[in-house]
Amino acid sequence: MLKKYTFLVFIISLFALTSCGDENEPKYYAPSSGPINLISVFSSEEMYQELEPALTDSLIFGKIFPGLYYPPEIMFATRQFNSEDFNRFKTTRLVLDVKQGEPSITFEKNAFAKPQAYVQVAGNNSEEILNLLRQNQDSLINFYRSVDREFLLDDYKSNARQEKEKLNNLGVSLLIPKDFRVAESNDSFVWFRKDQFNTIHNKDERGGIATHQSQDILNIMVYKVPFAKTEVTKNDFYAIQDSIMRIYTKGDRTPVERYLKTNQGNDSIKVLMTDHIQTEMTPMLEDFYDFTKISEDDNHIVYETQGYWSMTLSQMGGPYTAKLILDKQDKTLYIADGIMFAPLNQGNSKKRDYITSLESLFTTFMIK
Repeated sequence: MLKKYTFLVFIISLFALTSCGDENEPKYYAPSSGPINLISVFSSEEMYQELEPALTDSLIFGKIFPGLYYPPEIMFATRQFNSEDFNRFKTTRLVLDVKQGEPSITFEKNAFAKPQAYVQVAGNNSEEILNLLRQNQDSLINFYRSVDREFLLDDYKSNARQEKEKLNNLGVSLLIPKDFRVAESNDSFVWFRKDQFNTIHNKDERGGIATHQSQDILNIMVYKVPFAKTEVTKNDFYAIQDSIMRIYTKGDRTPVERYLKTNQGNDSIKVLMTDHIQTEMTPMLEDFYDFTKISEDDNHIVYETQGYWSMTLSQMGGPYTAKLILDKQDKTLYIADGIMFAPLNQGNSKKRDYITSLESLFTTFMIK
């Protein structure tokens, strides 16, 4: 009897130890799948037909991506899966799981895969569900965008440039992929550039397949400037960006003389205009710009901004995204500026994906 009791205690102790070991082991996550900027909606077909028109309007996922106005590109596209197929496709990266019931919405990161943004929304009908999505638009967009950035960054980390001397000289750190080359650098400025071909296929007017190609250019310019103010405004950034671009981004056009209005009534002055990148200040475009303070402590303020650039004389333009770090103690403004040229607009362009990739890299931008 004693032997049986001792054996039973041993088995219970072994089970307890095994259970404790399981609790301490890190949880395994399947890798998430799917394109970036694409939300998988799990619902019945009938419910999706009621939801789809509103999902892609400006009050939910159809908000125009900042800086992408020509052609306009929305924040996220959507695709539908039947709710019955959830277990088969639950590892997709961006998930909107639609349920019927009392109105509620929950956010969960890495629920079934990693990285993953899982949102469950419930309502008694489509209008209740849409109202919840509209009320939580900013939280939804920020949640999904942050997970896309994390996914891209995981891939970039395994393909990062090891040479960091030029960034060290600026006093900053920033992950730069190996396929970016150094175009120009000095003690206060470094320019990384990547050239790649973009090919898309779409149907022509006769129903055949048309192929379009372009040479796309991704630029990352990192620079620092003296800055004595305790806050940065969007106009401060525009002026600084334009002054830097005037030095480093000269185009092929011959400088021309132009008259510019001054602040003195109708007076104007004659200036020699060179061909360079500038922030496009057309009022219509500024509606698509964004300038946001994202964090602040006693000595630093961090901003994100998106907008549109153009050449002063050439017929070229495109979106930009930038991250700014203000060091109030050292009175220095550090900027990582992502400027993109992707002229292909037929079919689906890659502008939105390019901007998302640059933004993911800029999450690593820090003062050393």
